Amino acid sequence: MVDLDYLHFLESMLTENRKNKFLNVLKNRTKHFTVVVEDVFQMHNTSAVMRSCEVFGIQELHVIEQRYGKSIDKEIAMGAQKWVDINAFDTVTNCVNTLKMRIKG
Repeated sequence: MVDLDYLHFLESMLTENRKNKFLNVLKNRTKHFTVVVEDVFQMHNTSAVMRSCEVFGIQELHVIEQRYGKSIDKEIAMGAQKWVDINAFDTVTNCVNTLKMRIKG
């Protein structure tokens, strides 16, 4: 949940140029392309994929974890977890069905 009062307070501390840079980056993020990873044995690899998603402006990463149940390695992710939406699924079927429902709207 976003605290709009806090957001406006923080926004008041930015220069107009810096604020425009943030808005430009956000404007170019995409949900038209997404990435799904499944049962990655070494979670630092998933963290690296998340970092790549952040760099290329991909808003969402879908993680299917049935076997290993590890968490994101924050040192490898290098803060990308703050900017990329991570959707966790316990089965491929749940992930595929969720993505199909989004398309159907």
